[in-house]
Amino acid sequence: MNNRRKFLAAGGALAALSTVPAAQADPPRRMGLYIHGMVWNRQLAAPMNDWLIRLDAKVEVPIGNAPPPAIPGFATLGDDLHDPVGSHVEIHEATLKGDQLTINGAITESKTPGLVGQSVRIEGKVLGTSVQGLTVTIGTSVFSGAGLLVVIAIIAVLIG
Repeated sequence: MNNRRKFLAAGGALAALSTVPAAQADPPRRMGLYIHGMVWNRQLAAPMNDWLIRLDAKVEVPIGNAPPPAIPGFATLGDDLHDPVGSHVEIHEATLKGDQLTINGAITESKTPGLVGQSVRIEGKVLGTSVQGLTVTIGTSVFSGAGLLVVIAIIAVLIG
C-alpha cells in the first residue's frame, strides 16, 4: 500500500511538472482598438476641400508573436453635410509599433463609385486615449486631424 501511494504521488508530481512550461508561456494575443476621429484638408481641390471626414474604425492589432488576423477590421468614412464621402473600408493590415499606429485597407463600398477600390491608410501617434497627428490617405488625397482611441479587449489566440 505504501509503495502504491509513493507511485501515485510521484506520478502526480510528474504530471504537475509537465504542465508548468505551458502555464508559464505567454500565448500570442491581439489588442482590439476602436478609433474615432475627424480629418480634413482645405488645400485639396473641390469637392474634397469641403469634406470633414468622420472616421470610425475597429481593428485587431497583433501583440508579440501573434499572427495577424485574416481581416483585422473595418472602418466607415462619412460627412454629415457631404453625402458622397460615405464609404466602407475593409482593413487588410494593422500594426502598432511603439506608439505609431498604421492601418492599411481599401474602400469596398461608397456613395461615390470612383472611390471603390481606392487604398486607405490611417496613421497616427497613440498617446494614452488619443491619436495625435491622425492622417487618413484615400488614394493620393491626404486628410489630417485628430482622434480618440479606445482599447476594446485583449483576446487570447488559441494555439493548436
